[in-house]
Amino acid sequence: MTSQTPFFLRLLGGSFAVAGSLAAAADTFPPEQIEFFEKSVRPVLAENCYNCHGDHKHENGLRMDLRSAILRGSDYGKVVEPGNPAASKMIKAINHAAGVEAMPKKGDKLKASDIAALEKWVQMGLPWPEEKEVAHGAAKADPMQHWAFQPVKKPAGTVDSMVGAKLKAAGLDFAPTADAATLCRRIHVTLTGLQPSYEDVKAFEQACAKNAQAATDALVGRLLASPAYGERWARLWLDVARYADTDGYQVAGKNTRYPYAYTYRDWVVKSLNDDMPYDKFLMYQLAADKMVPAGQNDPHLAALAYLNVGDRFISNKDLQTDDRIDAVTRGMLGLTVGCARCHDHKFDPIPARDYYALYSIFNSSEEPANEAMPIIGKATNEADIKDYDAKVAAIAKEELDFKKQVYDEIRHPERVTEYLAFAQEAVTIKDRNTLKGRAGQLKLRDKVADQWGDFLKRHALKDKPHPVMIAWKEFAALPADQFAAKAPAVVEAMIKTERGLNAVTRNELAKRPAPKNFNEVAALYADIFNTCLAGKEPDNADWKQVREILQAAPSPMSVPVEQANIFFTRKDLTQMVKNSNARLKLESEHPGAPPRAMVMLDKPKPADVSIFIRGNPSRRGAVAPRGWLTMFGGESFKEGSGRLELAQKIASKDNPLTARVIVNRVWAQHFGKPLVGQTSDFGVQTDKPVQQDVLDYLAATFMEEGWSLKKLHQRILSSRTYQQAAQVSAEKNLKDADNELLSRQNRQRLDYESMRDAMLQVAGDLNPGKIGGRAVELKDKEADTRRSIYLLVDRYDQATVPAMFDFANPDNHSPIRYVTTVPQQALFLMNSPFMQQRSTKLAAATPVKGSTVDSESVQALYHRVLRRDARPEEVEMAQRFCNDAEGLSRRAAAFVWRYGWGQVEKDAATGKVSLGGFEPMPHYGKVGQSTFRWTPEKVHPSKEFGHLYIGAGNGHPGHSWPAVMQWTSPFEGQKIRISGVIKRASERGNGVRVWIISNRAGKIREELIKPASSVDITADLEVSQDEVLSFVVESENKNTDSDSYTWAPKIELVEADGHLSPLTRADTDFCGPEGWPINRAKAQTPLAQLAQVLMMSNEFQFVD
Repeated sequence: MTSQTPFFLRLLGGSFAVAGSLAAAADTFPPEQIEFFEKSVRPVLAENCYNCHGDHKHENGLRMDLRSAILRGSDYGKVVEPGNPAASKMIKAINHAAGVEAMPKKGDKLKASDIAALEKWVQMGLPWPEEKEVAHGAAKADPMQHWAFQPVKKPAGTVDSMVGAKLKAAGLDFAPTADAATLCRRIHVTLTGLQPSYEDVKAFEQACAKNAQAATDALVGRLLASPAYGERWARLWLDVARYADTDGYQVAGKNTRYPYAYTYRDWVVKSLNDDMPYDKFLMYQLAADKMVPAGQNDPHLAALAYLNVGDRFISNKDLQTDDRIDAVTRGMLGLTVGCARCHDHKFDPIPARDYYALYSIFNSSEEPANEAMPIIGKATNEADIKDYDAKVAAIAKEELDFKKQVYDEIRHPERVTEYLAFAQEAVTIKDRNTLKGRAGQLKLRDKVADQWGDFLKRHALKDKPHPVMIAWKEFAALPADQFAAKAPAVVEAMIKTERGLNAVTRNELAKRPAPKNFNEVAALYADIFNTCLAGKEPDNADWKQVREILQAAPSPMSVPVEQANIFFTRKDLTQMVKNSNARLKLESEHPGAPPRAMVMLDKPKPADVSIFIRGNPSRRGAVAPRGWLTMFGGESFKEGSGRLELAQKIASKDNPLTARVIVNRVWAQHFGKPLVGQTSDFGVQTDKPVQQDVLDYLAATFMEEGWSLKKLHQRILSSRTYQQAAQVSAEKNLKDADNELLSRQNRQRLDYESMRDAMLQVAGDLNPGKIGGRAVELKDKEADTRRSIYLLVDRYDQATVPAMFDFANPDNHSPIRYVTTVPQQALFLMNSPFMQQRSTKLAAATPVKGSTVDSESVQALYHRVLRRDARPEEVEMAQRFCNDAEGLSRRAAAFVWRYGWGQVEKDAATGKVSLGGFEPMPHYGKVGQSTFRWTPEKVHPSKEFGHLYIGAGNGHPGHSWPAVMQWTSPFEGQKIRISGVIKRASERGNGVRVWIISNRAGKIREELIKPASSVDITADLEVSQDEVLSFVVESENKNTDSDSYTWAPKIELVEADGHLSPLTRADTDFCGPEGWPINRAKAQTPLAQLAQVLMMSNEFQFVD
């Protein structure tokens, strides 16, 4: 172990310490906490606190629209204790606790959800966007003079000349150019997220020796042309788009999958590989339906999912629209327009009216149902298509059959009578819950009853009832206790033609006895209605009158069978959810399902909304027509929803933000740090970057060159600034500690996808040729061959490992990955099955001569994992590491047990006891409801062997054969102790005989275990390497009646000082078919352990 530790630590180095320093440089509050504040806390403060504690009025000296002011407190002291809601006066006040003044002073107590949000906010430490409080009385700067709101002007020079000038002014210079091997890997990871091979690195080194710049340009060009480029950069855009393959909530058991989200992901990959101009790339994602030929199901329609792959917030339309506004404005413009939801933006020139102008755009658009989304392709296999179509038809038939059951039930004559009678009774019931309760008692569908009630109000219970319903009104006016007495007079009056009663109703009244109660009136009308619906009536004007009111809303009889779901009860919906889930599963997984686009289309008429005062939908202000941001002109949009006009404004060269924002994000991926720290907030709170000239030069050139992202990459990658080594000197640490002057390259850790893909790649598992398609779950076998971009992103049940390695949370727009260092990351790299599988594969692919790891094996591993030759001292350390690991693996063999049967034999001459004819049990599995066990035959019990079996700490001998467990010693000359209680529980039979037999020393112990008894069997002995100990249980005198037993022998090492070190126990180390304990991870070979250490190393985990 002594030689293993330094090698292990040297390779791992400061992997996690370096990452920790990167994390420490992040903002005070993580973006998800700022997001929580903006969406869940600021609206509550604005609605309930700002009137008395805002920027103009500070009652009791308390101001609540600035974090610093809240922390200062009021004239009476502190009001919050960050991290301790229970001790915070503000939290006590909103909870109306004793001893504090209840808040808010006016109106009701805050909703429980609002109180919970504020408590969580205080617990977090009051996360708040960075603020710059203006001194009292100071003049406010014109926000439109902010650097980011100025037109993009191209400065003279190049990236290197601008960076070099600042370095020179600071008395610094560029770091040396990175060596060719480092640069080769850096460019590969930057552009494709994959590793170069050893051969790639060597070829690049040779090319650089001739002409370094030409070699670099050629490498960049080749990688930009690779499909892997689009996969890598698409994943980064999907972070911006808050991409997920599922909704964020599961309600009533509904399937949360977005079955067509993958078509958006694949569209992004293809668009980037095709180098689609970025302006068009953005426009398609906002208004593809307005840009492709009308009526054509163009593949570009898939781009519209940018608006639709977000959370659905349990169908909360306001939150969905807010999410879209946030994704568009922060994602494309770098503006926090969402902060103007409840009030004018506190810092940027964005009034609430602008927020609701954008809201009106999306409110004038709608998303069709899944089955109505346009098909943009076709499955390739005809048999799959036919199978899919058949299964869809089967689900549709099941749905229609169920709807028809409901449809027929509500039209049954007896049910119509009951609904009509109840509808009349319901007229006097004012409380909705009482009405629903009464309907439930009568086993009526409340929605059907509602429509019959509306029917009566429209046609019967009004001053001038419909001719068909005149009699209904007359009977309804009779008191219940006088109904039978007065009904004949009503009938006599109604059958007179001058009363205007419809002839069909009049004839029915005339030929029936006068009704005795109102239920009989309802039955009369039910008969008329059902006769009409059955089509048995004569075709005359009187029946036409009946038909007209029945077949038009609000009559429930006007609803066709296909729409019967509007009458479903909660119980019915359970069945429909089951069908819907089956359809979604089919769409999500079936190879014959056609790809569809998650589109957003214009409503027939635009639907502008009024401003929500303080963000409250129930308090409306002036209408906010669809239009552009006021700060950039505020033009009104007139074409449909306005999405196309919005897209044109965002993608315009005149827009000062769009190019700067994307250039800044691209730069961040190349350097590990953006030029502008707030990558999605270019508002007035964000300082002018040190390298603004570089940003503006690249943004202007980017637009000049047709918004080409590939040309932008080429320009940055060809610069000396990018190609610097990540070397830090004492002088640079002093003068450029944060590397704002770009005096060196930043050291970057691989993100989750690059790390995982690299491990699959070096292990030979990755299939880079398979591009696109439906999302693959991490647990699927196929996942180990696919790039990480194709893994399922489940918003509802996010995978643990990606999140552990800082995968973007799909609940929010994520413009940049924030690097963290947590113990779970190291534990995953050391202990996970994924790592073990990759390292085992690597070892299996590495040539080994003989039984030990030679220098060629070490070099082969280094070539594959680290893409370089191992230095002589590294070869020596690696071989020592493997030798030490070999010793440990020998000890690991002490866990292994074998199971079988044999015969106890005694040598007549010497008297030595031995085990003869040992045969291993061939079958492993469950017998009935039992746990896993070993048996001699699949059928148990069997004719030949009876009840013979061995399980984890238990067993049963056969009628002719004893049960035998064997343990083989991996030690030479080592003293061990055997112990363990064997118990035969049953009182029946005559017991079992037990032996412990050594193939070297013969009998160690022999005991008879009588019925319903137990014996603690203990023995000390010295064992040799490969000595076999057999633990034998045999039925006494071949009588196997009730001979089940429990026995879990324990073996311990007896150390020199007498101390016992546990080795193995038969039940906890019970071995499966692979010959290894089912409860232990299988020991890796020394070479596999070496491979795993190399993949855990700094050199592998970091880009440089």
